[in-house]
Amino acid sequence: MPETTPPTERTRVVRESHRGAYDRETIYTILDEGFVCHVGFSVDGQPYVIPTLFARVGDAIYFHGSAASRSATTIIASSACCHFFSSMASFSHAPFSITR
Repeated sequence: MPETTPPTERTRVVRESHRGAYDRETIYTILDEGFVCHVGFSVDGQPYVIPTLFARVGDAIYFHGSAASRSATTIIASSACCHFFSSMASFSHAPFSITR
């Protein structure tokens, strides 16, 4: 796997493109900070997006779930899916209160 993956029309950052990163170190840092991602797939034209746990081991990403689940069987059969990983490293916890 190359150290930098050039963006394609499907993978390039469009909004605020100057913030996009395509190098392996940055991508791995984002992946390693998280543990929840969202997986999107489509069944008979109906889109689904589900949150799931994940882990990176080397160059592979493992998703939590059953190999017999609808999402896994659909993704395996079609190879068409999308994954959304977000980093919460820059968020801070601020105390708040709710009053009525």
